[in-house]
Amino acid sequence: MIETHDPAQIRQQLLDLLDEDMHNANRVLEELDHICAEKGIPAHSALLLSLTQISFDQKEARQHWEAILRHHVQLRRQTGRPVGVRLAVFDYFMNINRRIVSPKIIELGMYEHAQRTASNDWLTGLYNQHFFRTCLRTELRRCKRFGLVFSLLYLDIDNFRYLRERFGHAVPDLLLKEVAVLIKNKVRDIDVAARWSGEEFLVSLPETERMGAYVVGERIRSAVEQHFLRREHAGKAVRLTLSAGIAEYPSDAGVGEKLILAAAEALYQAKARGKNRVSVFFREKRDYIRFDTRRRKFSVQALDSVAPGPADSGLQAKNISRSGMLFESDTAYPLGQVLQIVCTSSDGGATLTVQARVVRVEELEVTPPAPRYEIGVIFLFQWEQQESEIAEFLRREQLDPARPLAPTPRS
Repeated sequence: MIETHDPAQIRQQLLDLLDEDMHNANRVLEELDHICAEKGIPAHSALLLSLTQISFDQKEARQHWEAILRHHVQLRRQTGRPVGVRLAVFDYFMNINRRIVSPKIIELGMYEHAQRTASNDWLTGLYNQHFFRTCLRTELRRCKRFGLVFSLLYLDIDNFRYLRERFGHAVPDLLLKEVAVLIKNKVRDIDVAARWSGEEFLVSLPETERMGAYVVGERIRSAVEQHFLRREHAGKAVRLTLSAGIAEYPSDAGVGEKLILAAAEALYQAKARGKNRVSVFFREKRDYIRFDTRRRKFSVQALDSVAPGPADSGLQAKNISRSGMLFESDTAYPLGQVLQIVCTSSDGGATLTVQARVVRVEELEVTPPAPRYEIGVIFLFQWEQQESEIAEFLRREQLDPARPLAPTPRS
């Protein structure tokens, strides 16, 4: 007996046959026999399976098909008008043979179109929220089973309400379609891009860490900015931009809904920092108290640990703990960059060197033309005792109240 997957290779050829002239029953049967001989597949069984989702052996299927063709002619005579062969199949199995449970064979093309579009957003053509949730659950199970990571990219068009107020409702819908195309063009085939709601989009990036997701998000953000920089409507500049937030499984959350919330939180941070930017979610683990360093005079330098060059010595430390540091710099270090931080004590008697990863970059409001940035880093311990070395440095600088320095004896 033929199985569901067997007729896939000749499905369209069989269905095209139904759209031809059905008056000549013998010719139709000959064509089916020809397909059967050429492809080595029982064509009658394949056709009925495609139409009804019922499996028949070839002999029984041919008998049914001959009966359907006779019934088709009879229906045409009784109604006095053209009758589609799908209707004949439906009426045959519903009222004569009584095998049909679902009536989708009346218009198979419409049914198949509905199956395809059930997972897609009607406006943008991207996947819809329901389908995205299904894919997210599948991806979570896969990552848990094989110990993989993946990232979520949460995108939102900036000031979209203003666009509706300015252009009405039709134009923003058109702009949404254009944004969807730009998103689709910047992701891989294995990525799942969906319209989440309104002007919000979500993209699932399998086997992608947060910094790889940042590259994708920045690529999309830049493409949107550049595309709409030249876009006009009715002589008015559109100037559409979007912001994005990123969260990574399992570092930021182990459950789908919480991962979406984490990406949304990163998106809100991007909005709060001026929009048209990408922000990475980072839950700071404040296992240690941070100490204000602005009154201390120890110096800080930063070097690129991958491609060493001149040290950035124009840093001003704002606070520090055993796990990380916040400082100001003239350099906008990219998120994820690994730096080598060198701290020298105020008396020049001690030096601390530690690697750190950039997890936060925010431009400060200062007078141009000298932009300044607030940089947050977390320390990357390279050996077991390095955390103790940081604690000792803090103690020497009298930044750790739990271990105050012994008073220096007077001479």
